[in-house]
Amino acid sequence: MIQAVIFDCFGVLTAARWHAFIDALPDGVDIETARAIHRAYDAGIISKEASAAQIEEITGRKFTEIDDIASEEIVKNTVLIEYIRQLKRRGYKIGLLSNIASNWIRDSFLTTQEQALFDAMVMSFEVGIIKPAPRIFEIACERLSIEPKEAIMVDDIDRYCTAAEAIGMKAVVYGDFKQAKQAIEEILK
Repeated sequence: MIQAVIFDCFGVLTAARWHAFIDALPDGVDIETARAIHRAYDAGIISKEASAAQIEEITGRKFTEIDDIASEEIVKNTVLIEYIRQLKRRGYKIGLLSNIASNWIRDSFLTTQEQALFDAMVMSFEVGIIKPAPRIFEIACERLSIEPKEAIMVDDIDRYCTAAEAIGMKAVVYGDFKQAKQAIEEILK
């Protein structure tokens, strides 16, 4: 029986800036190396400055990290946050699991009231692991005091959902709010 729903931040609770940056790069750019650098930054292995310099060197373009963007420029998925509020009222535990290299989600993105909706928040920079590593999904479940089979992972990245399923979680690939809500509700039946 499902006890918890765990949400990603970027591409789910807000727009996925990194994915838009990668998608806009011209052919011939070493995207895999840029991704590896960004993953190292998200895991807290390299600094923001080193990541920015290396990504610019590889891609020829500057990528501005989320914590350097004015908060009014960030689009919050308010309908999803309201749905999370409803899930919480229905008795489900709520988690947040994000590949992020700073405390931006707590410091700038979610209000105190919105943060209170989450029973656990797992940020990659705090645990030194990034999705799709199985251990980060296990940590999220441990912090919610549930087994993986009792959780749904909602993420916009298919391979992250596949990784969550590999440890026994259910998963929903987030395309848009209506599609995701319908998929979540189907699992909760």
